[in-house]
Amino acid sequence: MPYRFIPLFIFCAFAAALSAQPSRKIKLNPVTLGFDLPQSYKERTFIKGLAGFVNNIDQLVGAMILIEDNKTSVLTRFVRQDKPPVVSTSTSDVIYSAKIDSKFKFNGAYCIASTKVEKDNIYELIIKDVAVAFLPEDYIPYLEICKSSSNVPLETKKKTYYIRSAKLTTVYTRAYQKAGASSEISGMAFSAGGEVYSSTDQFKVDYIVSVDLVGMEKLLSLQNCNQLLNSEELARREKAEKARFDAARAEEERRSKENELREAKAQVEDLKKILTHNIERSENLQQQLREAQEHEKQALAQLNQAINQAEELGSKAQREQSDAENREIVIVTFKNKDGKALEIKSLEELSPEKLQELGFDVEILREKRR
Repeated sequence: MPYRFIPLFIFCAFAAALSAQPSRKIKLNPVTLGFDLPQSYKERTFIKGLAGFVNNIDQLVGAMILIEDNKTSVLTRFVRQDKPPVVSTSTSDVIYSAKIDSKFKFNGAYCIASTKVEKDNIYELIIKDVAVAFLPEDYIPYLEICKSSSNVPLETKKKTYYIRSAKLTTVYTRAYQKAGASSEISGMAFSAGGEVYSSTDQFKVDYIVSVDLVGMEKLLSLQNCNQLLNSEELARREKAEKARFDAARAEEERRSKENELREAKAQVEDLKKILTHNIERSENLQQQLREAQEHEKQALAQLNQAINQAEELGSKAQREQSDAENREIVIVTFKNKDGKALEIKSLEELSPEKLQELGFDVEILREKRR
């Protein structure tokens, strides 16, 4: 996270003057050194044993820690799964920005990342908060804490603390060295206490963690653990009773479903029997249908044959009728000597030739019927 510090006075590096030229003198206004940190920052709780959480301070919040002398131990963590710590970040909260020397009140303290200012050196110090994680009141699982603390000895409770919140802070430092009278000055420079200090270093950054601790006794002082546990016991019993009731209902539902399954199976078997019977009946009906269709086919063929025969016979009858109607009627008239005519309709026994031979005059009359 880059930062650019603008000093009150900027001194540009100068090349060493040539011996033939007179040396230049540069006037630097003195810089006031800082000797104290803001009160709100000094009131924070800094614990070295928690420095390992600088990359995930949200995992530190909700932890129960044991502090014995200078040793800090993380015992366990109490957070609700559905309500994790609230985390917020900041990039503009500068808490402290000043130059300090070895007389600084917190020189070498953890609150400034154990920065140690040696004699004849001055450090530029910038402190800035970058992230905070905390648990709101309704996020704290008091019931679980009450249950866990029920068997904890009183002396241990006094040394046990709950972390409500945690802050991640960056500490930027840059060292300035005292410049001698004949030293060449380059980089950043300023004067303090009548001496000149300069530096060509970049800022060094360190991370520290501060926490908001609540003693276990104080944390539970406003909580009636007995009532919570009794309520939890009552809720547990109600839950167990509800579980038994749900199990009984589930068993009843299972039996009901078994009955439904048996009924469904029986219905399936009945339908299978009906279907089998219908299949057999369908096969018989199909056989009868095939026979009827064959009979129909034969009857149709016979009908077509009869039609053809009837048409042929009808045509033949018509032809014969036509021939019969168109047949000529032969009338033979016999005339005797007296001129009397004798008509003969049949010539089977007597032909005109014979009659002529007999001396009869034969006249053939032809007449067509209408």
